[in-house]
Amino acid sequence: MPTEISAEPPSRSLKGKVAIITGAGCVGDGIGNGRAISILLANDGCVVICVDMNLSWATKTAEMVNSKPGRGKAVAVQADVTSTWDCEAAVKRAVSEFGRLDILVNNVGVAGAPGTAVEVDMDSWAKDLEINVSSMVLMSKYVIPVMRRNRGEVKGSIVNIGSVAGLKGGTPHLLYPTSKGAIVNMTRAMAAHHAEDGIRVNCVCPGVSSRSESREEIDH
Repeated sequence: MPTEISAEPPSRSLKGKVAIITGAGCVGDGIGNGRAISILLANDGCVVICVDMNLSWATKTAEMVNSKPGRGKAVAVQADVTSTWDCEAAVKRAVSEFGRLDILVNNVGVAGAPGTAVEVDMDSWAKDLEINVSSMVLMSKYVIPVMRRNRGEVKGSIVNIGSVAGLKGGTPHLLYPTSKGAIVNMTRAMAAHHAEDGIRVNCVCPGVSSRSESREEIDH
């Protein structure tokens, strides 16, 4: 059934909203994309579920959020986003603790298998496509049904982190721009599929930033 259109614009406040950010950790006190996203969402009053394969890194992000009064609350969750069980468990954790889910930021990504089509190891190629692309589908698979239960014209928002390399290519290796280009068009398809559900799906394509050592962090 199509979403009912309201004459009132949706609220821009994130107070009371709940978000999952994948790849939310970062080594030490550094600020990677996932950690920065978690802090910024919390600054606007959002409750953030900081998901990372490395629990200590996710915990550090949650501690940074929770150390400042007035921010939204943060909790750390350990998960491998290529695992069906882990993705489903992370979503269930958010719903069981906070009763809803409004935002998903699919931030996990790796630089991936090096080399050209002639040089690349195909086993590594398949695994890294799973991390960079399939993980976003898997998280969305469990998040979207929960978002559909929300009230209002806009029921949820999914943000997939791509890269300028996915728009322009030009890197010395084939895997990274290929996977990031796939994310761009996957986002277009998801946006069309779920618009009637009141769920927005967008892609952000950053340029070069500091690198992370984590396979569960976006790597630009």
